[in-house]
Amino acid sequence: MRSLTDLLAALGPREKRWLPVGVGVLSLALLIGVGVLPAVRILRANPLAQQQANVQLQTLSLLQVRAQALQARPQFDQAQAINRLQASIGLLGANTEFSTGDQRVTLVLRATPVQALAEWLARARIEAHAVPIEARLAREAQGDESLWNGTLVMSLPPR
Repeated sequence: MRSLTDLLAALGPREKRWLPVGVGVLSLALLIGVGVLPAVRILRANPLAQQQANVQLQTLSLLQVRAQALQARPQFDQAQAINRLQASIGLLGANTEFSTGDQRVTLVLRATPVQALAEWLARARIEAHAVPIEARLAREAQGDESLWNGTLVMSLPPR
């Protein structure tokens, strides 16, 4: 049996020049056949899976952006949150009672307009990092406008 070096030495100059090209073409064909074509076949065979993967990627991208936005928000303590909530309580009307407890704020609402409550809740979440944890509200209709009566308990950020 002849060794590989003997076979290479027996080749002529033209064959020696084309040998690397042939090895490269063969390697490329093998890479495409084993690495790329099976994946392409799977994607062509199941477009629904590709669409679901795209939707999942978009959802994860949105969640990443939200997480980064939450991490970038300034942190503050409970006293600052209470001050911000008290400063914004005027949006709910003069009949609103405000009391604080251990990591909670309780609001007693009387004839509070729906739009004012929605705006205040959004503002409380953004500016004071307060989240509603309990709501006992009753809707009352006065003409074209709906009003809320009841209690709303908000959780505050930790001390």
